[in-house]
Amino acid sequence: MLAELIQAATITDTVVSERMKVYEASFKFQVENAPEYSYFLNIIQEVSQRDKIKITLQDETERIYDLLVADEDGYKSFIKDTLADETIDVRVRIDKQVVGNHFSIYSFDEFAKDILSLSVEDVMIAFSNLLKQSPNYLVFDVYSPVTMFATKTMFFVPSGNGMVNTEFNRVRRMEDCKEVSYFYNFDVYEVLPDDFKITIDYENNPLTELFQKIMVLLSISFIATSSTISGSQLKGIINGQRTMEYCCDINQLPGNKILYSIYNWIYTDGSPIDKAIIVRNVISLHCKYVSITEIDEKVMASIQSNYNLYLKENVKEYLELKNKVAEFISGTVSKTGEYATGLLDKFKSNIIAIFGFIFTVILANIVSDQPLDNLFTKEITIIIECVLVGSFVYLIICYYQSRYEIKKVYDSYEQLKLNYKEILTEDDLLEIFGDDEMLNEMKNTISKSEKIYLGIWIIFLIGAFAVVEIVSVSPMYQNILSGLQGVLKLIQSISMKS
Repeated sequence: MLAELIQAATITDTVVSERMKVYEASFKFQVENAPEYSYFLNIIQEVSQRDKIKITLQDETERIYDLLVADEDGYKSFIKDTLADETIDVRVRIDKQVVGNHFSIYSFDEFAKDILSLSVEDVMIAFSNLLKQSPNYLVFDVYSPVTMFATKTMFFVPSGNGMVNTEFNRVRRMEDCKEVSYFYNFDVYEVLPDDFKITIDYENNPLTELFQKIMVLLSISFIATSSTISGSQLKGIINGQRTMEYCCDINQLPGNKILYSIYNWIYTDGSPIDKAIIVRNVISLHCKYVSITEIDEKVMASIQSNYNLYLKENVKEYLELKNKVAEFISGTVSKTGEYATGLLDKFKSNIIAIFGFIFTVILANIVSDQPLDNLFTKEITIIIECVLVGSFVYLIICYYQSRYEIKKVYDSYEQLKLNYKEILTEDDLLEIFGDDEMLNEMKNTISKSEKIYLGIWIIFLIGAFAVVEIVSVSPMYQNILSGLQGVLKLIQSISMKS
């Protein structure tokens, strides 16, 4: 291991430090006890290929040699040209990079020591810069000592432990946070409370307290309507039942886990905007006399109770809405069916009118002095033909009237869907409107009905025209008239005798 190599027996005055993106080590050795070239080669091989290592040797005359791979002769020459009683200063520098969601930590103790020496703001910036290169999660490969703990997005595991699994969608959560809350410094501190929410820990973890403090800080920021970090102060506004302003010293924040629970509840399932409104209403009233950092379980319980009432009210309104829409659809389909049968009703009325006219002509002739002599004269035939032509015109008018009325129904149906598109989800619309199955079925039924009724009407008119023309010129018609006249005269004579 790298740490063991640097602490070898022939090495003295070892100093190791590790910052976020740089590992540095320095040590000395006497030329007479100079390690073999393979010693340095082993150090290089212990470093991850994603990182860049540089080893520099300097003697007491300030002669410098940059040790290179596959340059054993150069190393031996440098040692040979140095006096045996001289001391060689060695400096090792490793520049670390994020590659494939992985990042190296060669000395966790030194890494943690450096993190704890930074201000809270600088810590957030440091982790933010790393997470920008690995937006969804980041694995820290710890080389020494064996260390394992994790947050929802960052995993500190022994080097070579392999891949980790996370179901948390960090990118989506960031989008929701931007939509619901305005954190003025979000472009600088591009981190979430979840990045510091420790899910797996170990005893005496030096970063636990710091991570909890940052978790609380960010939870407050994304619960608030707006917030900003200014110096060592977190300032914000919560707009609820009343407008509440707060100011917290970020170095004195308590480890209040309830604040993270509230934040996580807002952004998990359901509508974050609706949930945030309820949370801000409750907190703005509760924190009238206490600090936001003193929120307890009672506030969380109150938030959930208010949300349950909100859901019940919404469910009631939602069901009423669905019932109204269903009733409208049912009424619309029924009206459409009535418009289709209306064509048949008008056809029946037209037939009754035509036959009524013909019977009126017959009765008028019966009571005349010369019954049936003028029944189908040329003038009457023309009048009947005009009536039949008028019936055809009436047919066309009724058809287009029916089509116009049905189109209005279809348009109102589509307009209804359009109006509810912003209120109901696509699944709700499919469920309520039945994927337009009922409407399409009714359209097919109406189309078939219209074709049948129009066909019957047209056939009737053609048949009526043919009968009128045939009867008015047929010799058989004259014989039938003569027979009818004889019957009528016989009836008249019998009546007179009696």
